[in-house]
Amino acid sequence: MLALSWGTTGASDRALYRKIDARILPLMFAAYFLQFLDKVLINYANIMGLQEDLGMHGQQFSWLATAFFIAYSVAEFPQGWLLQKFPPATVLGVNVFLWGVLVSSTAACRNYASLVAVRTLLGVFEAVITPALILITSQWYTRRESTPRFGLWYCGLGAGQIIGGLVSFAAQHGPRGTSLSGWRIMFVAVGLFNLIIAVLILLLLPNAPETTSWLSEAEKIRIRERLALDQAGTGRKVFRATALVEALFDTHVWVLFVLTILIVIPSGVVTTFSATLIRGFGYDPKAAALLNIPSGAVSIIATLGCTYAILIEFPRWLGIVLLMVPTLIGAGLMSFYEGGKAGVLAGIYLINFVVAPLALVYALAGVNTQGYTKKIAVNAVVAIGFGIANIIGPQTFLSWEAPGYISAKITIFAVNGAVIIVAIMLRLLYGWRNRRRINERQAELDALSSGRIDIRALEKLEGEDTDMRNKAFVYVY
Repeated sequence: MLALSWGTTGASDRALYRKIDARILPLMFAAYFLQFLDKVLINYANIMGLQEDLGMHGQQFSWLATAFFIAYSVAEFPQGWLLQKFPPATVLGVNVFLWGVLVSSTAACRNYASLVAVRTLLGVFEAVITPALILITSQWYTRRESTPRFGLWYCGLGAGQIIGGLVSFAAQHGPRGTSLSGWRIMFVAVGLFNLIIAVLILLLLPNAPETTSWLSEAEKIRIRERLALDQAGTGRKVFRATALVEALFDTHVWVLFVLTILIVIPSGVVTTFSATLIRGFGYDPKAAALLNIPSGAVSIIATLGCTYAILIEFPRWLGIVLLMVPTLIGAGLMSFYEGGKAGVLAGIYLINFVVAPLALVYALAGVNTQGYTKKIAVNAVVAIGFGIANIIGPQTFLSWEAPGYISAKITIFAVNGAVIIVAIMLRLLYGWRNRRRINERQAELDALSSGRIDIRALEKLEGEDTDMRNKAFVYVY
């Protein structure tokens, strides 16, 4: 039996995880920040003359967003295969490099067809981001610890909104209608930054605790012990067809899938079209870019608040439900308020609370799934839900309804209410599974809670069993 070695005090563990946090979280944050910034750049380019420069018309801009997310969804399982076959940090770094090349290449587009081609390929490479970051986070942290870390790298979304607004504002001071239009300069600058971060990820982000040069052997053992006792981690990196089949027929996976779609439809609409909506209130492009910055601040505050609440045992499902309250108020103001610009603008800011629940969904997908193969499959399904929602969302923006876009606003209002219902269903499902499991295997749960259990046996169990087959596994919600 592997005894619980050094690190039995909380102080030792805190020192260890401060070191881990400082080395891996900034890189994961940067990766998520860049993939979101790459998506939102098209939003800002739209108010900087993109459509006029490339001769776009009608629904073509909406289809631009749709093409990206069709490719994003289709590429999830190939990217999952790469994560199964190769080290996850390496797969992430290579993809970040490739999408950086494509972001820079956007500046060379001269017509709608070339832009669609670039955005489609961009969707293929960015499809890796969510499965890779969920997998990497699960390799290091217990289930209680992982949710705040999901929140930290997920704040890259809000940072992308803020920095994107500032980049757009700066780029709009450049020339327009020429080969060096402001939006072209913006894509080149951001693309080059992508390449720098990709190199840093490839050089500095560890592929696993066991292969990390800046950890001592005792520290590596301690990480293994903590993950095994918590029934967390990713398990052994082996492909198991039975785990893949189980993932595709597991009810909780598909509830998470539906929940992701419902959350992301309004989230995607706002992040892709918020600057366009603000400009529709009569603001010029520079003002629209700056006025969209508070949306990012709201996203960050909501995300940090809901994910750090998990450390004081606040229920994850209830966090999702409560975040829908300001979102619904915001949707109502944005859709139906007729008292002036200020109220509608406040609605756009409030609706950004809907961004935060997705961090909790990512956390639930990570902590309530056991086994390497099943984790990859579940992460891919959730990411496909993200892509499908972003396919649906832009198509609710009908060009002939500009600048009011009433169909999009009504859709946002409706799906926000549906999120509450599905979140409650998910909580009931997890509660039912736990009650059944406790009744079946109380003895195993007692042994686990006492700490009198063979760590190697737990690691073997974690590597070979899934959450459905491991009767000692307890779902968190």
